[in-house]
Amino acid sequence: METAITALIVISLLVLSILMVSDRSLSAQATFSESLRQMQEGIEERSRTSITPIKAETQDSGATIEITLKNTGNTKLADFGQWDVILEYDTGGGWQTRWYSYTASSPASNQWTVANIYLSAATLTPEIFEPKIFNPGEEMVIQVNVSPSVGLSTANWATIATPNGISASTVFTH
Repeated sequence: METAITALIVISLLVLSILMVSDRSLSAQATFSESLRQMQEGIEERSRTSITPIKAETQDSGATIEITLKNTGNTKLADFGQWDVILEYDTGGGWQTRWYSYTASSPASNQWTVANIYLSAATLTPEIFEPKIFNPGEEMVIQVNVSPSVGLSTANWATIATPNGISASTVFTH
């Protein structure tokens, strides 16, 4: 009789142990599956995202860079505070390479902002659908205030990257 009670306790502990291990295994598998799903969504979003530089030029004696981009992908883009704007330019006295922070208002020195979003920047046709969102087919003009100013007769480089890792680069001169 004592052996039967001991065997029952041992069997109960084994069953509970197996159930706990199975539960942990299923939980880990669910977490892994969710991570895989999120990773796949990110890959799909990146494959549908594309931005193309149309024009880049200096203004205000080299203190402002204006860059026009076109959303050539199929993804709406926003959350501009998460974008990266990096310029590498010649001041005439040396090279500057800098990341610029975003501001929704007028940019101060070494900041950038979205000046406007257009259906066509060349004709200044304003966007109609979803204001302040960079929709597919639209063109966005960004302004970067730099200090020190861009040097005369120099070739310079701008790189703009979206939060999901898609980037575009262009050359601008002054």
